[in-house]
Amino acid sequence: MNTSELLAHIKSEVAHAALSKNKDAVNMYLVIKYADQLKHIDPVEFASAIGRNDSYATEFRKGLKVAQIIAERGS
Repeated sequence: MNTSELLAHIKSEVAHAALSKNKDAVNMYLVIKYADQLKHIDPVEFASAIGRNDSYATEFRKGLKVAQIIAERGS
């Protein structure tokens, strides 16, 4: 899926997860899962694209870092 489709998918999944109060966990999971496709996106742009506040950019960066550590050390 292209970047626009991926962002729409993440936005939809996060909205659905909010119903069970798992929005942040699902968001982090998806950032880690799709880190290779997301790593070139500006963090503030990502937050805006999925309907989160600009401050969520910090969480996005953390997710990318976790994905990098998993890739380096193995899952």
